[in-house]
Amino acid sequence: MNGPISISDLDEVLDTLTELEDEDLDRIVAGFRGLVRRAQTGQLDINTTQVIIAALAASPDNGDLIGACAYTIAELTDHNPALDQLANDHRKEVIKAGQEAAYHLTRPKLRDPASLACAALDTRRDVRTVTDTQRKELSQKVADANRQSANRPK
Repeated sequence: MNGPISISDLDEVLDTLTELEDEDLDRIVAGFRGLVRRAQTGQLDINTTQVIIAALAASPDNGDLIGACAYTIAELTDHNPALDQLANDHRKEVIKAGQEAAYHLTRPKLRDPASLACAALDTRRDVRTVTDTQRKELSQKVADANRQSANRPK
């Protein structure tokens, strides 16, 4: 890590995404802003914070936001009729780059820091690392929360 991350860094990233003027990205940005607002105003308990971190970036089976980004990139670069207008060689290059991006985003090591954050939030003080069983349990919590969410796309 190069240095501490600040809320102004997040604001800058979210503002940049908003400037793209895409309604789906705007909803994602609103979700991030909502999570931050709830955290800053004390509306999240430790368990909910832990589940949100797991949902963002700590699922061992890519069932988190990073995994969703990976699979979305793969879909956008492979199963997208807009790319039909590209020359065949160019399209193959796009597909390969999308697959490579998805591969890197689904690497388990990418999730280690978020998994450690989840473990650190565990109320049992003797926990230092997240076991595979704990990761699976967190993944199940995320999946359950997603199924119960009112914001889930229908």
